[in-house]
Amino acid sequence: MGWKLLGGLVVLVAFVGGSARSPGSPAPVAFAASSSPVSPPLGISGQQLGRVDSETLSLLPGARIDAGSGGCASRAGGEACWSTPPWSFSPGSSRLALARNTEFGFRSLRLVDVRRLSVLADLRFSGGPVGDLAWLGAGRLLAVQEICCSGRQRLLSIDVAGSRVTARRLLWGTVLRVDSTPKELVLLLAPARGVGAAKLAVADPLGEVRLVGLTRVAAGVAHEVDARSPTASPGLAVDPAGRRAYVVTPTLVAAVDLRTLAVSYHALGTRASLLGRVFAWLEPAAQAKEGVGRTRYASWLGGGLVAVAGSDFDRTVTRAAGLSLVDTRSWKARTIDREADGYVVAPGLVLATGPTTGLTAYGLDGRRRFRLFGGQRASVLSVYAGRAYVDILRSVGRPEQVRIVDLSSGRDLGTRAEAVPTLLIAAMSGWWGP
Repeated sequence: MGWKLLGGLVVLVAFVGGSARSPGSPAPVAFAASSSPVSPPLGISGQQLGRVDSETLSLLPGARIDAGSGGCASRAGGEACWSTPPWSFSPGSSRLALARNTEFGFRSLRLVDVRRLSVLADLRFSGGPVGDLAWLGAGRLLAVQEICCSGRQRLLSIDVAGSRVTARRLLWGTVLRVDSTPKELVLLLAPARGVGAAKLAVADPLGEVRLVGLTRVAAGVAHEVDARSPTASPGLAVDPAGRRAYVVTPTLVAAVDLRTLAVSYHALGTRASLLGRVFAWLEPAAQAKEGVGRTRYASWLGGGLVAVAGSDFDRTVTRAAGLSLVDTRSWKARTIDREADGYVVAPGLVLATGPTTGLTAYGLDGRRRFRLFGGQRASVLSVYAGRAYVDILRSVGRPEQVRIVDLSSGRDLGTRAEAVPTLLIAAMSGWWGP
């Protein structure tokens, strides 16, 4: 089956490679699954897709597929680069879609038979890179495509069986966050230039997009030339079963019913900081004058809870905003780790990370379970089968270390000698998440 498609889409990659991130960039890791849509799990090491040993997390001998390499796209203040292609499993996980980009500039959407681990087809595209894929219907893929050199994106709806793009929708503004339910793709948008009111875009499998304005939520970057320019980057968490989205700022949550797009605003039950008060209402001129900003990441934990973390900064200092649990039934926010600026969700746990927090595990009740590597910057590479694979950032001149942590006991099981492959253990993943 030969596929040809021009003027539709391109490829690209997801998760960060090595270049500096702009203020509105996604977190290095905000969510980690512990089980896989398929067994044994699939993983990408280098540019090779293969099956992974569930115990050692090494690629097993056997079939390998070229997954493509990374690329770059314009972002506020510079470029964002990725090393792993976005992917999405079909409903039922019998097929896998990869947005590929090779070192020679060849771009395609690769369809893979998961059971046989063989290539079904390559759909070639033109245009900018793809930062996210979502396989929401049996024969429908949604792709978020970069518009070259503009920092803006458009949404493509792809008929898989017909091998064609059936809809192209220019998205209002710039995509900040992406999440999904089984029925829709949810995108948080900021103005293409400057700080202004955010919008939420909700796309169905056919590529039809509904928009709702969030008049009390600021989003965007005031000046593209300065990485410390005023920035407002709220968090986005989606309850897939309840079909509700939560857009989180330091002092306010906008709750959106994805069926009706009805919006309600809820002040968080915590004392607002100075930065929080600045951003509580839309005041772009004041933000530009003060040169302050904030970035938040959010994840739905279930049971009415949302995890939130991020950073606040002015022109000279960046501070961790802490890790909080927001109860969407009472709209109370409880800070459980004041030093954290990021986190990873694991079964029954939230793993906090920050400049000096090492790895600190909290239960969904907010109680601390264990802490390791205190005083160091830790980054969770993956969570699988009850273990966390943690990159410890060492001082200049010393090699980084990947440590293996048993999440049930909190024990450090030692150092891993080889690199950890990117595990395809979520239904979909890309530059913006989830």
